Formats: sequence, structure tokens, C-alpha cells
Amino acid sequence: MFLSHPLLRDDSVEKREYQVNIARSALQGNTLVVLPTGLGKTIIAILLMVEVLHRKGGKILFLAPTKPLVEQHVRSIKSITKIENVALLTGEVRKNMRKEAIKEAIIIVSTPQVIQNDVISGDISLKDFSLIIFDEAHRAVGNYAYVYIAKEYRRSRDDHLILGITASPGGNEEKIMEIVENLGIENVEIRTTDDEDVKPYVKGFRIRWVELPMPDEIKNLHHSLRELYDSVISQLRKFGLFPTLKRVTRGDLLRAQKQVQMEIQEGKSEYYQAVMLITQAIKVDYALEYLETQGFEACYNYLEKIIEEGNSRGGSKAARMLIRDKKFIDAFKLARELIGRREEIENPKLNALRVIVRKELSANPDSRIIVFTHFRETSVLVADALKDVPNARPIRFVGQANKGEDKGLKQKEQVEIIKKFREGEHNILVATSVAEEGLDIPATDTVIFYEPVPSEIRSIQRRGRTGRTKMGKVVILTIKGTRDTAYLWSSRNKEKKMKNELLWLRMLLQDKLNKMPSRRIFNEVEENLPPGREEKKEKASSAPRKGQLTLVDFEEVKIKIYVDHREFRSQVVKELARNFTVVPVQLDVGDYLISSRIVVERKSTEDFLESIKDGRLFEQLVSMRKNYESPVLIIEGENLFSRGFHENAIYGALASIIGDYRIPVIFTRNPRETAKFISSLIRREYSPRKEVALRKMRGAMSEEERQRYIIESLPSVSATLSKRLLEHFGSVRDVINAEVGELIQVKGIGRKTAEEIHHIVNKRYEKKESA
Repeated sequence: MFLSHPLLRDDSVEKREYQVNIARSALQGNTLVVLPTGLGKTIIAILLMVEVLHRKGGKILFLAPTKPLVEQHVRSIKSITKIENVALLTGEVRKNMRKEAIKEAIIIVSTPQVIQNDVISGDISLKDFSLIIFDEAHRAVGNYAYVYIAKEYRRSRDDHLILGITASPGGNEEKIMEIVENLGIENVEIRTTDDEDVKPYVKGFRIRWVELPMPDEIKNLHHSLRELYDSVISQLRKFGLFPTLKRVTRGDLLRAQKQVQMEIQEGKSEYYQAVMLITQAIKVDYALEYLETQGFEACYNYLEKIIEEGNSRGGSKAARMLIRDKKFIDAFKLARELIGRREEIENPKLNALRVIVRKELSANPDSRIIVFTHFRETSVLVADALKDVPNARPIRFVGQANKGEDKGLKQKEQVEIIKKFREGEHNILVATSVAEEGLDIPATDTVIFYEPVPSEIRSIQRRGRTGRTKMGKVVILTIKGTRDTAYLWSSRNKEKKMKNELLWLRMLLQDKLNKMPSRRIFNEVEENLPPGREEKKEKASSAPRKGQLTLVDFEEVKIKIYVDHREFRSQVVKELARNFTVVPVQLDVGDYLISSRIVVERKSTEDFLESIKDGRLFEQLVSMRKNYESPVLIIEGENLFSRGFHENAIYGALASIIGDYRIPVIFTRNPRETAKFISSLIRREYSPRKEVALRKMRGAMSEEERQRYIIESLPSVSATLSKRLLEHFGSVRDVINAEVGELIQVKGIGRKTAEEIHHIVNKRYEKKESA
């Protein structure tokens, strides 16, 4: 039996009671849907989408974290619904084309960063959307773009409607409640594979854990690295660290790092040595993790990187001292010997992986297999190892970022690889975490974990790539007696905890919802409104007073500032966008262009110190001083004096910035404080009639901005005069052709300025001969 709806294609959606019930429930208020992978979260989103459009009209915004997911959702919407005006937006779509698409489309499917940037710059209004859908809603934490979009949407529209969908919100009560708060969740719909209305549609999967022994040769290297690690920890204990801990984990090291930084802030310079030792311990711990979970090849490659860092000019002191340690030298020799004997010493996981894949393809030549690896370097080893397996056609699937010589995949390349995997041109996908979320590959028969992951969310997402249309297989490879085992049990325990938390959350929110007066999204009055119509509220307005701005005036003025596009992911920009129009541009100098006088360079404490070391800082300061009357440097963050730099060098740099370059330095603790200071600077600088000069910035400009840009190049013409001239004469050509008598009619243009303009535009160009 299929569902019937005016906006659904005939025979396109099979009727499943749980999907219909969840969609109906989601009409009542902001809803979080938690549903196991493969049970049709996207279908629920589409059912809600078509009903909202049918009842209310307007536009729908469907957000997903990656381009492959965005394209997948667009295909689903077009194949299931009768809606033709569907726009696909990612960072690859140019701004002017996005504007046109947003204007024309009924449904917009996009990555969140694009929408966030366009909201901040004022190119899109969230109040136009009757519904916003957040796919992979577990990402709605911290500073991820989902958080900002949801907050602005809820603020911009009283009858907002939000749907969050995920397979795994996490096993931590605090994180689940953070998602609920950030999305404004009023209702939660949770289904597990044990629920009666879901059971008939669950295909499921069989999980097999393969425990492998560690070869003796690898045990020797493991023992050597463990000795090195214990040696470093022993030195750290002399500082009073880890007094009660028998075994020190990486988490313990990171906590100790914060403790040591506090000691340094109190003037205890001897703790600089502890900072270096903690860094060394973390590096050795990573080497052990590579060996235990990935194999000796990956461990050797990592040790080589440490040696490369220690020998490089800009390498850390921790790396330089570590590679001189006899225990490190001995461990590296053992690793190098293993690499020399790799033909005779088998990597237990690679060997087991070949056997599993060979059997699977032998039994079913049309099988599709995904092998997940935590580290990108391992994906190279795995893909190479599987090339020799009969019938195997492996291909790597990694993220977009470049890592050294290993180039990332562009979004178009990712989409093409998924298509080839679906069609069978490649039958094995060797993937990192980028493939864990949302990929719809129904034909995947087997998922192999090259290593367990301690995250319950990632485990669920990995497993969810199989068992969608038929019983699937999941194989998890582990090495006996290593952190593989710990990760496996950690993930399983967190999953159990997450189920309990979700059951608690369902009862808590449903009880809370029953006690609350319902926020009616649909009512009789609204249903009779034409699509897109909204009640308009009249806003009181008052004319701006002349002269000095008061605090009240500050709130009334919507000021435009220009921000370097690289800053657009920062929390600072999100804070500023609440009160100002923020325009993304490519700035040659600084990060925030406040006016034709003031530019602000923002640096984190880490970036500040790095820029001192590589000389970049003082080049930037010269450009700021040369181009702007009042440049400002903001150093954001804490623990400036606990990062391995001698305090005299830091004080010397600060003295030079203030004394030699005459640039004030402002210290802030976090992005919020930075935004508050910049806001005060903007309000102090601006009056309602001031304009920002465009001559000192470049990048994409509107036609109006280009016209002003040209006129600003004339003698003694400021941003304000440029605007007045264009408003008076109407075009660039008429400004250029104006006579002196006509120019002086413009307010602010005196006879001297008018004569200078007339002289320069009419003077014959004379090329000077070079000496």
C-alpha cells in the first residue's frame, strides 16, 4: 500500500505507520526524530515537508552536512514529490547564483555553512521558511553552523517549525540536552529496532568480532615504545603529576597540560619542562595507538614524521629532544627492521582483511563492501593490500582536506566515487569517517571495521551502511590485549547508555510537552492564508538626531562592515551579525574593516606566537600601518605565556608592536569578548552618514560598490563624497564629465577639490621614460 498526497508522486512512498505517525507528531512543534539507520528518516522529512507546503505554503530549507548528502536528498525529493523548484546549494555555487536560486526555489537543500554565511551577510532571510530540517542533527552542538541557523530562525519567526533527524544523538545526557536546547526541541520521537511498529521493516545485521594475536616481532616494538612512554611519565611524576594513577591515559595527559599551564601563569618557569614532556608523552602514545590498531607500517610512518619534525627548522623542542632519546632511537630501529622484513612478517589485520574479502567475493561476486579506517594513512595501506585479492576493485573514499602529499577528494570526486560504487565499477570502498554519515548505498552487503572506535555515534553510523534492504554483515577486527579491546567495550557500553538516555528523554520531554500550552503551528486562520503570507508587525521608528550619537542611537543604526571571508566560520562574525550587516570580502589587509580609518587584525594566542616565529606578524603590521590611520591588533585566548615561548620574546614583540608600529594591542579571552570590543569600536566610529571606503579592499562587489570604488580614486574623494557625487550626477560618466561649477554644487566639494578632479580627469596621459 502506498501513501497518497497532492504533492507526492503516485506509488512513490510505501505506507509505514511509524513514519506517518512521526510526521504527524512533528507538525505540532519542533521535533527531534531518532530512528535507526535504514528506516527512512528522509521519508519522514519529506512527508512533513509536503504537508507543511500543502497547508501553509512558503519555502522549505533542508540542511545536510556534506555535498554527497545534499545531492542525495535532492534526488530523493525530485523522485518522490511533484515539486520541481528544488535548489541545491553548496560552497561551490557562486553567491549571485545562490541569490537567484533562493529567490526562485520552493525547497532549498544546502550545506549549513553556506546558509550561515548568507544569513550573516544578509543575503537570505530565515523568516521566509515555513520549515527547516536538520539532517544528522547530532551535529547541533558547539559552534557548528546548525546551532547558529536554528537560533536565528527561532528568533526571526514566531511560527517556526524545526525537524531534527539522526540515528544517534549520543550517549551523554549533557550532549543530548545540548542538541535539544540548540534546536528548540519541544517534542521527541524515538524508535528502536525493538518497537512493535518498526520490527517488520528491520532487516538487521550480524556482527562478528575477529580477535587476532599480536606477532612476537611486533610485541618487541610494542614493548620498546611502552618503555619509552613509561620513562617520560616517570619524569612527569617528579612534577607532582599523576600521584594516584597507575596507568596514565591520553585524557590524563591533556588534563595535566591544563594544570601545568596554570602553574606557568603563576610564574613557575620550571613547568616549561613539564609542557615539553607532556607533548612527548602524547606523541609516543599516538605511536602506540598506530601500532596496536593500525599495524607496524602505520607506526613506522608516524615515527618518521616525528623525526622529520625534530630535524626541521621550525620543529618543536619536544620533537627535537624526543628523537635524541636512546629509547626512541632503539624503538625506531626495531620499526625500521620490521619494514625491511614486511614480506615475511604479516600485518595480522591486513592478512585477516584479505581473507574476509576473498571469501565474501567468492561467495557473492556482486557483493559491495565498505572497509572503515580511522586514519587516512591506513586507508592507503588497506586499498593497496586489497588490490591483489581476486575480483576486488577497491577505491579510497576520504575527506576534502589535503594532508601532506595525500590530496583530499573534491566534493564532485566524492559524488562520482559513490556513483561508481553503487553501479559496481568499484566493489570495495575503503573509507575514513567521511563515509560514516548518511550515505545511501542500499547494496552494501558487508561493513568491516579495521579497528573499533570508542564513539557510540560513529559505531552506529558505520554499521548503518549495511542491513538496509536485506540482512547485512558487520565484521570488527581487533588485536588481543590492546586498546582495540578497550575501544570495543567502550563503544558497546556507550550504546547501551545512549538507549537508556533516549528512553529517559522521551518520557521527560513528553511529560513536559503535556504540561505546556501548545504552540500552534497550524490553525484555522493560518490555513486560510494564501501561501507565504505573514502578519506584519509595525515597528516604531524615530528620526536620528544630529551630532554625537547616544547609546539609544547606537541601537537604531544598522551599520555595514566588511569582513575577510576566512573569518566567516568564527563565532565573532556570528555575534557581530546580530547587530550589523556583515559583508564577506577578500581583504588584503586585516580581518575586519570597520571604516576607511580603522582595520582590525584578530589573532588567536597560538597564531600570534606562530606569526612571530615565521615573521609574518611584522609584515602584516607594516601593511596595516601603511594603509590605515588606526589599525588595531586583537589577541584572543588565554595562556599566552605557556606555549614554549620565552616570556621575554613575547614581551619584546608586544613592546615593538605598540612602541615601534604604534598599533594598540587588545587582549580578549574568547570570541564573545572579541565581538563585544569590535561592536564598541564600530559604534564609536560610526554616525548614520558615514560610509566605508572601498579602495582598500578587493573581491566580489556589487555594481553600486564598483561605481563608488571608481569615484573614490579621484583626488580628495572620500567614501562619503563618492556616494554624494554619484547620487547628484547619477552615473560615473556624468561625474567624470562634470565641470568645476557643477562639481562644487555637491555638498563637501570645495573649489580646490573640484579643480583637482577636473584637472586629473582631463589631463592627457604622459608615459614617463624609465631612467
